[in-house]
Amino acid sequence: MRKEIFINLEKEVFRGNILDIGLDNYGIVYNIYKQYHDNINVEYISGKEEKESLKEGFYDSCILFFSFSSIWLRINKRKFIRDIYRYLSKDGLLYIWDIDKGYTKIFNATVKIVIPEGKLRQIKLRDLNILKDTSKVNTIRMLEEHFSIIDTKSSDGIYYIKAKKKALEKKNTGDKIREKEIEEKNENSVNSA
Repeated sequence: MRKEIFINLEKEVFRGNILDIGLDNYGIVYNIYKQYHDNINVEYISGKEEKESLKEGFYDSCILFFSFSSIWLRINKRKFIRDIYRYLSKDGLLYIWDIDKGYTKIFNATVKIVIPEGKLRQIKLRDLNILKDTSKVNTIRMLEEHFSIIDTKSSDGIYYIKAKKKALEKKNTGDKIREKEIEEKNENSVNSA
């Protein structure tokens, strides 16, 4: 049975340069952003091949609207988070709306999103894989290395996370100070499946 879920984004405000990463361009982020800005700079990517046009340290906000749960394997999700960290500017914000589902659970719903001017967008979400953990708790654990969690909410099998990019780590090596980004371990591509 498919349930109906409502998300009200009518008063959501995104500032600066926006990176919208997703599988489908629902037009939700664009419609929210254009409501409050004349000079629109929203970049939307839906695959690895589009990553080449992205600029490191450029984006003020990154939005994942029901796309993080589509990435398979925890290692790929961690690489994806490191890539987002690189693309965000200092103090950049990450916004995630996604399915809150643990192992042995399924999710099947119609999500109705209210955007500015009272417009309604509808998307159908389905995750029947009982061997996949897309829970809010699991996502927060993965984010904490690179981001400080500012706000979280969850209801009806959907979660929201707002997180801020952590500052650079500075190490004193005697006669010289080198800056090292926290995610230096592995520089890989954005894995937006």
